[in-house]
Amino acid sequence: MALASSSAAFATPFQASSPAPGGAQIRTRLESARQVVEARFLEAGDVLSRAVDGVGSLIAGLDAIRANLDAETVTATTGELAQAAQTLKSLPDNLSARRDRVSELVKFSDGLAGRIAEMRQHLAYLRVFAINIKITSGGIAAAGAEFAIFAQEIYDCIELGGAQLDALNTDLMNLDQTLRGALAHEQTLARHCADLLPAVPDALTASAAAIADHHARIASVAVSVATLARDVQKKVGGGLAALQIGDITRQRIEHVQAGLQYLDETAEIAALDAEPRARAHAFVHRLLGAQLSAMADDFEREVARINQSVVGMAADATELLRLRDLASGQGSGGGETNFLRNLEGNVGQALGLVGDMTAGEQAAEEVSRSAAVSARELTERIAGIQNIRADVQMMALNTTLKCARIGETGKPLGVIAVELRAHAIHLEKSAAQTTSSLEGLFDAAEALGRNETNGAGDDGKAAAAASVLSGAVARIGKAGDGVDHALDAVARQGADVVELLRRAAQRSDMHAQIGSVLDTAANQLLDLAGNAEIPTDDIVPALRPLLDRLAKQYTMAQEREVHRALTEGLAEAGPVEAEPEAETVDDDDLLF
Repeated sequence: MALASSSAAFATPFQASSPAPGGAQIRTRLESARQVVEARFLEAGDVLSRAVDGVGSLIAGLDAIRANLDAETVTATTGELAQAAQTLKSLPDNLSARRDRVSELVKFSDGLAGRIAEMRQHLAYLRVFAINIKITSGGIAAAGAEFAIFAQEIYDCIELGGAQLDALNTDLMNLDQTLRGALAHEQTLARHCADLLPAVPDALTASAAAIADHHARIASVAVSVATLARDVQKKVGGGLAALQIGDITRQRIEHVQAGLQYLDETAEIAALDAEPRARAHAFVHRLLGAQLSAMADDFEREVARINQSVVGMAADATELLRLRDLASGQGSGGGETNFLRNLEGNVGQALGLVGDMTAGEQAAEEVSRSAAVSARELTERIAGIQNIRADVQMMALNTTLKCARIGETGKPLGVIAVELRAHAIHLEKSAAQTTSSLEGLFDAAEALGRNETNGAGDDGKAAAAASVLSGAVARIGKAGDGVDHALDAVARQGADVVELLRRAAQRSDMHAQIGSVLDTAANQLLDLAGNAEIPTDDIVPALRPLLDRLAKQYTMAQEREVHRALTEGLAEAGPVEAEPEAETVDDDDLLF
């Protein structure tokens, strides 16, 4: 606004009148605006500072998410998961081979049960023949008491064999129960494998691909974050630069307030007659009104910059939150579980399967040891039964010899003795077959044990897979914990920052409380000055002290320019020297 005191600027001659009674009201309005400026711009500065910290936390959180799953970890984990998946897929074949070996042990056990039954039958016949010898010898006078005693010894020997056979049968039943339990466990494990395979290894393969995809997504998001961070920095710089208008406006309001006060205090003006005094008041009101008008224009322009920065930062913060969700693998709804936790669950399920396999391996190893020990113990018992068979055969032979000495009356005993020797031979054959079966059982048990111990079966592969998966789940768990921690930290800041900036954007329109007040005050001052030409030739001496006083308090170049434009026509007014402008600083470089 360029105002002058020349007649060209105002066609209507100035009409002398008393100063209008609006100065006090204007001062009150200006003081209210000054206080609002001070409060609102302090608030805006605090909001911007907190917003900068919050956006910084969002960016740091995204960096933390990326750091928790770096390229080296991705490469190692994806390779190990793929290897573990292949191992898991091969487990059913190895499990089937082990189940076949356990089934073979059960078959040996079944065969032994048949041999035990045969030996039990032969002992029963031997017992009957021993009793017959004892009874028959009692009816032969020539046999004497010695024969009866000998028959009792045969009977006692057979009874001892029966006791040993019962003990052998008990041990064999216990072994059979153990072997059948192991076979049932293997069959249950096979069904469990059928339920989980190939779903679990396929999930591991998919998880490995998900890790690689996640890392690529993080890298892409990191580029977006870097670009967005630069935009945020520019908006922060623009906002901070624009915030200076608050302090500038406050100072300029105070200068206008001071001008009104100087107008009341200047003795030279007060000493003028009514008409010149009215012209002096009108001139000062016009000058102060022009200052307020220029101030209001600057204020509206810079506040618009603040609004733009705050609204832009609110949009950036919202976008950072969206990028955070994208980086963490969450959907737009925000209700999905972090994909690393899903991945950890898949690996955990695979570890559970491997754990079952390992337990089966240990059980098979225990069964192999137990079966081998039992086979040796049963073989020793069979040796005892074979010794009894030799004793019975020897006794039967002695019986035959004694019957030959007795003569014709001993023939019935001889027939029984022959039968006794024949069934003793049958017992020998059954014992030999049992021993052979026990040797087969022992060899099969040792073969199973060697496979489980040396890793020829699925045990080595399962153990290797368990080791790989344990390492993977540890890294994934650590990464998941780090991501969760980072997301928690980001979430605590992010939502608050977005809400803070949204509220700030809604409240940043300061026109109603400040801009309109400045406009109104400026218009009131200009109304007090009127539109007429203000002759100043005779009032310059009275105005000079006030104008010089005003000129000395100016701190902004525009104030001096407005002052010069309105006072350059005053012949006796001293020149207002323009102070050098502050060096222009690019908004983008204010902080960075």
